[in-house]
Amino acid sequence: MFSNFKVVGALGACALVAGCATYRPLNPPETNVRAGYLYSADLSFSGSGPVHLRLMCNVPESIANSISYQEDSSVANLGVSREISLSATISGIQASVVSASLAGSLSDYYDLKMTNTIKRFLSEEEARAVFNRMMNRKSCYDEYIANRGRSVYQIFAVYIGDVELSVRNDRGFSVDLAAKLKALEPKAKIEIKRKVELSFSGKQMVGAVETIKR
Repeated sequence: MFSNFKVVGALGACALVAGCATYRPLNPPETNVRAGYLYSADLSFSGSGPVHLRLMCNVPESIANSISYQEDSSVANLGVSREISLSATISGIQASVVSASLAGSLSDYYDLKMTNTIKRFLSEEEARAVFNRMMNRKSCYDEYIANRGRSVYQIFAVYIGDVELSVRNDRGFSVDLAAKLKALEPKAKIEIKRKVELSFSGKQMVGAVETIKR
């Protein structure tokens, strides 16, 4: 799970008609995941680790613009260093790429987190209505039938925030090293952006989702 994060407004005891809504961090965070859409997952949802989602079928504007979301709610910051490191990308980026005098991976020195985080979600009734509208589209229906029972999930809620990089404050770095790491942040951001499609320019990204198995 995300570090320093507590789900706000959890769904409780599986009240959804389609079954329990499952909370999962994304690996890595991305921009194009929307509540209400249908996705297939490349990992089993039986665990609790990060997951990567694939859009199952294109959603026309007539459906996209008709989705009624609940009022956004603010939630705690999301710590995403662990989730991204599990993708074998950040953990594989050695600190030596930004400074020859540092050993280890970037995650040894920096934290990635999402700030200004909000939860955007649908009501149970709206989620079912959107699903029914998608099933009236042949392309979505055919994909659903082909994948039914294996990996079809509707996004019930998305957690959106701005990705930030900062020097880790839990390692007791000396003042000199902390200052050096701060100066190296721009290079670290470039390397992370090259390896993982993360934006550090304030563009909001989805860091976690709640899903309904369909």
